[in-house]
Amino acid sequence: MIASKVTRETLEAAARDIGVAAQIDGMGRRFKVKLLPDVPAECYTAGGRRKRGERGHAPYQRTSAGTHDERRVHAVCWHGFRDYFRAVYKREPDAVFRTAIDTWRGADDFEARYRASGHHNVGSQIYPRAMAEVCACPESGMAV
Repeated sequence: MIASKVTRETLEAAARDIGVAAQIDGMGRRFKVKLLPDVPAECYTAGGRRKRGERGHAPYQRTSAGTHDERRVHAVCWHGFRDYFRAVYKREPDAVFRTAIDTWRGADDFEARYRASGHHNVGSQIYPRAMAEVCACPESGMAV
């Protein structure tokens, strides 16, 4: 995603606040941002592999959009992006985010329209899955 009208410090602080990792490239007040799960040490076995099931899930863990497939994907879910945007907007309410799904121009625009993005299909045409549905969050399936 592209973030503009925002500082690097705000983007980094928002990622820390919600517990995800952020890869941030750019300068000034325009950045390319990639959010990734920040997997805690307790999610790994003594041998260094991710634990099976819920015990291996990172906060905001996205899952596969395949047919009834709950495999982990190394990505942040829709709820994680929602909380990240809110954390940024708390510090800089005029920030702009451009993603593949939509462009949000400030906190008011985001709060007015973000729920609809949770219903965007990321599955196949035969087996559609909503963005808010492909995650391991307690709110999975809800665009709230």
